[in-house]
Amino acid sequence: MKVIAVLRKSNSLVYIRVRDGRGKDIKVSTSMYIDPIYWDSKIPGYKNTKKVPKEVREKFNNTLKEIIAYVEANVDKDVTCPVLTAIIDDFLHPDRKSKENAKTEDTTPWGSGFFDRAEQYLTEYKTKNASGIRAVFRRLERLEAWKREMEGDTDFRYEVSSFGAEQLEEYMRYVTEEYDLYVKHPDFFAKFGLYHSTMRPSSKNSSFSGGLRLKAFLNWCVKKGYSDDVSFRQVQTHGHVYGDAYYLTIEERNQVYQCQYGRSYHASLVRDMFVFQCLVGCRMGDLFNLTRSNIIDGWLEYIPGKNLNNGNTELVRVPLSDTAKEILARYSHVSPRLFPAICEAQYNMYIKFVLDFAGIHRMVTVLNPLTRQPEQRMLCDVATSHTARKTFIGNLYAKVKDQALVSSLTGHSPQSRAFQRYRTIDDTMKRELIGMLEE
Repeated sequence: MKVIAVLRKSNSLVYIRVRDGRGKDIKVSTSMYIDPIYWDSKIPGYKNTKKVPKEVREKFNNTLKEIIAYVEANVDKDVTCPVLTAIIDDFLHPDRKSKENAKTEDTTPWGSGFFDRAEQYLTEYKTKNASGIRAVFRRLERLEAWKREMEGDTDFRYEVSSFGAEQLEEYMRYVTEEYDLYVKHPDFFAKFGLYHSTMRPSSKNSSFSGGLRLKAFLNWCVKKGYSDDVSFRQVQTHGHVYGDAYYLTIEERNQVYQCQYGRSYHASLVRDMFVFQCLVGCRMGDLFNLTRSNIIDGWLEYIPGKNLNNGNTELVRVPLSDTAKEILARYSHVSPRLFPAICEAQYNMYIKFVLDFAGIHRMVTVLNPLTRQPEQRMLCDVATSHTARKTFIGNLYAKVKDQALVSSLTGHSPQSRAFQRYRTIDDTMKRELIGMLEE
């Protein structure tokens, strides 16, 4: 009989798993939450990270260790899911005695609760956006806990059979309200592994996206016969608003590359990494993972991480320009990585500094994600690593207006909505065409 702790990423819950060689494999929730990015199965529990307070990590890991030891001391070869549930409940709530009331005939390994079905959905349906739907379930788990602990509805649980329009609308409101709740009650969210460094306000677009993903899951539940409530289908989950894509011109990109930053090693490094991104169009996550093995005969070859997570293994091949080769040669000593290691937050912070220092102060129209209203900002103030990717796409698309060709160099789907955001390029090209009539 083996007792271990496992993490279900769909809802960030830690489960106790009991297995033996005769085919027994049952899992029961501990009601303990942890952000999957901080989970270490070898401990098990929180990995050593400064992003989570030491006392939080130690308390969590010690409690989990004690639960495993308690289960090991109380289980036998005939243990069932309800019995294991009762054992864990006895540990967490010693004032209750539930083992004697447990129904031993039920041997369902995962149960039929809302989040059990979520795990089944992710396992059986093989959705392309597993990470996205997992984020939805984690947020929904937090909302469920909020209603129990902060609103006083101690017995509240989501049920697949009763999850309809009202529940979906409540979730979508919660998406945009969660950050404000976090500001007022950080201790509640800390037990989910959420802190100031990981919490950001969510826009209406995020609310719509989450609603769409939750709808897909609920439709699956209806098809499987787990629910006959289809009222959720009437909830409006379309209304995404995006601003026009802003990016550096080729002249501005060269201006950044030619700028010298003296003794600032990080500024010079970020300048080179940013310009390299502008020349190859990869995402930041891919940039950080690229090695010298991705450079083959003067081409950059890689499978975008985002595509790989969605089951797409198509290779992206981008020829390296002379400037890109020049940049890589500058860091040949770093091998096998293309560039020295730098954290994402620091990279994005320095991008703003690098562009500001280089004089990239052009005003651009951006869409405030919270108010959904356009506003004027300096390009250097709103630039991020993704601005480099947009710079690659925008300038390439302006030269060769061929979505299929451009997408083959970026990893986009040829009909991606991303290209619709470059409609200002179309307007510029139309004006140039009409201007030809005056010549």
